[in-house]
Amino acid sequence: MKSKESFYGWRIVIGAVLVLAVTGPAGVSIANIYQGSVTEALGISNAQFSISNTLILSVSVLFGSWISGLLAKNFTKVFMIASLVYGLAYMAFGLVNNTFLFYLLSILVGFGFLSTSAMAMSILISNWFVEKRGLALSIALSGIGIGGIIWSPIVTNLINSIGWRASYMTYGAIMIAVTLLVGKFIFVAKPEDMGLEALGANTANQTSATSQKENLRVPFNLKESVRKPFFILLLLGAVFVGLSNNGGLGQFPPYMQSIHGAQLGALIISVYSAVGILGKLLLGSIADKFGVVVATIWTSVALALTYFLAATTTSYGFAILLAVLFGLGNANGTVLAPLVVSAIYPTKSYAQVYGLVNQFLFLGMMFGSLIAASIADAASYTTAWYVFAVISLLIIVFWAGSYFLAKKDFKPVEK
Repeated sequence: MKSKESFYGWRIVIGAVLVLAVTGPAGVSIANIYQGSVTEALGISNAQFSISNTLILSVSVLFGSWISGLLAKNFTKVFMIASLVYGLAYMAFGLVNNTFLFYLLSILVGFGFLSTSAMAMSILISNWFVEKRGLALSIALSGIGIGGIIWSPIVTNLINSIGWRASYMTYGAIMIAVTLLVGKFIFVAKPEDMGLEALGANTANQTSATSQKENLRVPFNLKESVRKPFFILLLLGAVFVGLSNNGGLGQFPPYMQSIHGAQLGALIISVYSAVGILGKLLLGSIADKFGVVVATIWTSVALALTYFLAATTTSYGFAILLAVLFGLGNANGTVLAPLVVSAIYPTKSYAQVYGLVNQFLFLGMMFGSLIAASIADAASYTTAWYVFAVISLLIIVFWAGSYFLAKKDFKPVEK
């Protein structure tokens, strides 16, 4: 096996950063930049436009396990086809002249987003890394945040200069070029395909007491796990992670702007978007060094403190602190979720289990912002933030509890 310095898996990580920088933001974070132009051109309301985002996310909720299974069997083929579908569907957004076609393309974009973004890259990197998996995942998934920062001003300028239709087509063409080039010349599904082993695999398969302890996982596949108490907690935790993440992502912008004005409110959003990149890297290191339970506590407490500050103060200084804490905490949806699954399950069953966990996480995301807004309408944002502080702390109960219950069934994993 090659030395760590020249280990090919790190090229996979860089490739994942490049892919996620274009596929990640397109599906969710920059989608609303087009909202004003599309609603005016098609004569639809903002609510009708938002149905597109719901359709994109619903694909992840409904088909996560199926797509993860396909990726596990033939990653390269599925990734390449999905990249082409994603890019072409995104380009076709620029040709729409009615709502039905816009929604139909949103479903295709949802399949592309699911098959090329965070879940797909998590499956790929987990194949390549046993040691330093948290670090590798956090670096790769930081591509989503990096892409959001880069593409937000670019797309805004493109819409102003060449129009929203040409902007969709330009972004889609760039997406196709980046994903197909990386998929063809950088991505390799498994280290065994190059005559290599995953980083740390040789250490994990030694017979010392320490390495044997590190090499323990549950011996269950997805079907065998369904009735296990630890698995129920794992899925519930995923729902609460989605709720906690999207409650803030969806409602902090209007809440902050109502208190501090549009410009200062936008600055707060930029702060937690930028800190989110650091949050992913830090979380991966914490998980590698201290384990997934400590990492779960770290992110959940950060999110709970975020919502507590939002509920108890309107000071702008504390709002900046809130943004920093939120940026650190909401990495649990992208980085921590695959790490928790990989700490419980061996590689052979990881993809399908993570696919289902990802479905439940997106289920929570679909309702997080809606629940926060509904509580705010019925009572106040203060009440909503207290509720979401509790939701954030319950993540510890579910995911730490899941891990400790699963440990009772741990057995050595065969090489």
